[in-house]
Amino acid sequence: MQLKRDMSLIRSLLLDIEAEFTEGGFALEVTEEDEYSEEEMNYHLQLMKEAKLIKLDIVLDEEEEEEELLIYGLTWEGHELLDSIREEEVWQQLLVKLKREKGSMPFSVLRKQAAKAAEAFYASE
Repeated sequence: MQLKRDMSLIRSLLLDIEAEFTEGGFALEVTEEDEYSEEEMNYHLQLMKEAKLIKLDIVLDEEEEEEELLIYGLTWEGHELLDSIREEEVWQQLLVKLKREKGSMPFSVLRKQAAKAAEAFYASE
């Protein structure tokens, strides 16, 4: 399976990580009800670490004898991005732009577009 970056999944993971944060870190549990596979989730967590959005370590789970991704929370950049795309109205505006761009745009452009949309949203309140 070819994995592609999915900004909706990244937004969802940012929201989940913010809500689930614990001092000692936690592993994301993937269930059958989840829309995405464990492989897709892990791929996106690795992308988020590369983008410096989350604090993440790979550790060996000795019981299961496999590697596990431990999440230690959001970084400053992760909080900034989440705060700009948290509001559903802002996110929906960005999704329209993403669809117009065939589902993908450079992350740096998305980040700027999100900041502009959030600024407009909060200025209108």
